Amino acid sequence: MAEAQPSSSSQPERRKLLGPGLLLWLLSLVTGAIAGSIVSGLRADGEVDASSFSLIAYLAYAPATLLALGGTYFILAASVRTAIEAASGGATDSREVLDALERINDRLLLSDTAKRIAYRQEDLDVLRKTIREDIAKHRFDAALALIAELAQTYGFKEEAEGFRDQIAGARAAEIESKIDQALQRLEDVLARHDFERATAEVAKLQRLYPESVRVAQAERRVEQSLAAYKQDIEHQFLDAQKRGDDERAMELIKEMDRYLTPQEAAPFREIARGVIGQLRENLGMQFLLAARDEEWVRAVRIGEQIIREFPNTKMAEEVRGKLDLARERAAHQQATSSATSG
Repeated sequence: MAEAQPSSSSQPERRKLLGPGLLLWLLSLVTGAIAGSIVSGLRADGEVDASSFSLIAYLAYAPATLLALGGTYFILAASVRTAIEAASGGATDSREVLDALERINDRLLLSDTAKRIAYRQEDLDVLRKTIREDIAKHRFDAALALIAELAQTYGFKEEAEGFRDQIAGARAAEIESKIDQALQRLEDVLARHDFERATAEVAKLQRLYPESVRVAQAERRVEQSLAAYKQDIEHQFLDAQKRGDDERAMELIKEMDRYLTPQEAAPFREIARGVIGQLRENLGMQFLLAARDEEWVRAVRIGEQIIREFPNTKMAEEVRGKLDLARERAAHQQATSSATSG
């Protein structure tokens, strides 16, 4: 069966559709080249951030894309018109019409693929630039999500592993910096001899950074600092006792009682008893002398110290019986002194 030729009247109609279509495609190529030049210039300058560069790139290619779509519309319209005329003239059967429609669909798919290929390099450049910015700003989780896209969508698996190594290094450096700061704070706490807080700080560091060798050594550092402090207060105590500075020795006894174990304090027990007894006797004598000389303000201060330092002794009981009268006379003495000076 001979194929029927399209009527001569339909050919001008097809040309009216094909002509604008080809012209729009030509304009699309020209504007696409211009857009490519603009985008390449911006990428070379490097002055535009990743998000702005992406927006500018899509806007630059938008006219070329629209012109290409317009040209495709006219060309497809001409193809459809030809297919319909062929079907109505009996030149082709329904199968040929379906074949024509499939060819139209293939052209549309080819257009989408062409667009993806055209934007591929720009998308990769933006993706890489954004990954580097996220790493520099320590947004590691966001960077890892983009790195996965770089490997899975674009196939750059080796490059993706390089970025992951950078993140691992940056995270390690960040952790080391935090450990440095924490260990410096620990040294400040040790300088104040606050060993309970120091122990708590070390436990916290061990929970946060269990694999750090430096953190593992911090516990030993606290033990060494405590041992050195114990030795220091022992030497100070013996020195104060030799100089007869009973009040300073008494302060150091309290400090030793706080930090030394019973076994560690045993060698100093007899000396401490002597210091305590001597201090108690000295304070008692000072209280009696202050009361005799009617220095009631001083007598009250010494009496309160005796009760505070030796609350369960017979001397403290005796002082309590005299302290109310001493306070009353001290108040009267201070009032008289204020009136006289006024």
